[in-house]
Amino acid sequence: MIGDFGEKCGIVAVYGNVNTSTTFNLMNALQHRGQEGAGVAFFSENGFDRIVVKGLVKDLFSLPEITKINNSKSIIGHIRYSTTGSDDFSNLQPFVSKTIDNKTIALAHNGNITNALEIRNQLMMEGHSFSTTTDSEVMLHLIVKEYNKTLNIDLAVKTAIETFEGAFSIVMLFEDQIIAFRDKYGFRPLVMGKLDNSWIIASEDTALKTIDILEYEEILPGEIVKINKNGTTKEKTNISKEYNHCIFELVYFAKPSSTVFNHSVYTFRYECGKKLAEYDKNEEFDGIVPVPDSGLISGIGYSEKKKIPIIMGLIRSHFTGRSFIQPKQNMRENIVKTKFFVPTEVVKGKKIVLIDDSIVRGTTMRRIVELLKKNGVKEVHLRIASPPVKYPCYFGIDFPSQKELIANQKTIDEIKEYLNVESIKYLKLEDMMSIVRNKEDFCNACFSGNYKVKVQNLRKDIFEISQR
Repeated sequence: MIGDFGEKCGIVAVYGNVNTSTTFNLMNALQHRGQEGAGVAFFSENGFDRIVVKGLVKDLFSLPEITKINNSKSIIGHIRYSTTGSDDFSNLQPFVSKTIDNKTIALAHNGNITNALEIRNQLMMEGHSFSTTTDSEVMLHLIVKEYNKTLNIDLAVKTAIETFEGAFSIVMLFEDQIIAFRDKYGFRPLVMGKLDNSWIIASEDTALKTIDILEYEEILPGEIVKINKNGTTKEKTNISKEYNHCIFELVYFAKPSSTVFNHSVYTFRYECGKKLAEYDKNEEFDGIVPVPDSGLISGIGYSEKKKIPIIMGLIRSHFTGRSFIQPKQNMRENIVKTKFFVPTEVVKGKKIVLIDDSIVRGTTMRRIVELLKKNGVKEVHLRIASPPVKYPCYFGIDFPSQKELIANQKTIDEIKEYLNVESIKYLKLEDMMSIVRNKEDFCNACFSGNYKVKVQNLRKDIFEISQR
C-alpha cells in the first residue's frame, strides 16, 4: 500500500549481554514499523541513561554516545511511528520517570490506548503534568502512580493493564529489570527468545532471526514477563476469552520474513494473491506489475495461479523509505515522486495487472497509475489483495478519519475513475479471512466496521486538541 498509512512502532528489549551490534540489528530489522524516530533506554554500572533521535535507527547508532550501551546489562529500544501525538522530538520514546523512592522506570509502547484522554485528564486533576502529547506517557504516569501507592511494581503493572483499553505491547525497564506485557486481546505481536545468556524481546520474530535466534515464543495476550538476575517469570492477568489480532499486520505491516500470530506473513500474502487471481479466470493480460515491495508477494501468488509473467514495470529506489508511514500527506506524495522508476521499454503498449496489498487514501496509487501511463502502458487493471478499507482504526494505524478513506467516500466505479484505471477488483473479506486459522481471533474492523472492542472517537492529535 505504498504510502497511504503508517505503522504503529517497533519495540525491543535485551537482558544480559547488551552491545551495539545486537541492539542495532534488532532495531534495524524493525525499521519498517516506523521512521520518525528511534531511541534506547538502558541501565549500566554507571546508572540509567537514555538516547533518542529524530530519524532512523542508523542515525541513532551513528551518535558517539551510543557506545555507552556496551557497558549495560539491560536495554529497551523503540522505533517510532506516531499514532497519537505529533512527530515532535519530545514525543520520542522510550519515556522515563522517577518513582517516589527514586527508582527509574522507562517504557516503550507499540499500539494505541483508546481511553488515554480520560486517564490523562484524571491524572492531571491529581497533579500530574505531561511533557508530551502521546498515550504512551499517560501509561507511564499511571504505572508510576500505582507503584507509588505500594512500592510494588508487579501490582502497579497489573493495575495498569486492567485500566488501559485498546492495543498495547510494552517493554519496560524497572531499574535493571525488564518487564514486558501485552493487552488481553493480543492486537499487536510480541515475541521473546534466548541467545546464550541473554533474553531478547521484539515486536516481530524476524528481528530475533537477525541475531540467529530461531527458536522463540510468543508473549501471550494478557501475559506479563519479568526478566532479572533471578531469571524469568511469567504471569497471566486480565485474560480475555477472545483475541483481536490485527489482520493488517499480515496484510501490510509485518515483514514478509516474519511469523505473526502463528501465521507466515509470506504465505498469507501469497495466498491472497492466488485468491485474487480466481476473479480473473477469463481475463487476458500481458503481464503483472506488482507495486514494490508491498504488492510483490501477492503478485507472485497471482502470477503463479494465473500463469502470467511478472513484469518489473516499477523499479523502487530503496533510499526513500516507506511512504505510508510518513506522518504528513505532502511528505508521502514527495516520496512517491522519487521512489518509483518505470523502464519504458518493458511496459510500453502492454495491458497490465497492477497489484498492491491495499489502498487507503488512494493518492499514492493515483500517482503510480499516472506514472505508468506516461511511460506508455496501454491499460492498467488494478487488483488489491485485501478488501476496501472503509472504517477507522483505533488500535494503532494512522488512518483514523473516515474522510481519508477513499473506499468510504467513493463507490468502486468512482474509485476506478479517480485512479484512471480500466478496472479494479478487491479481494473479498470472506476470501481473505478464509486464509487464516481461527478467523474469529482477528480484528478486521477497518474492512468490516465490526469493532469487537469498545472504541472512542480518537484522533491522532487528540491531546493537542484537548489543550487548545
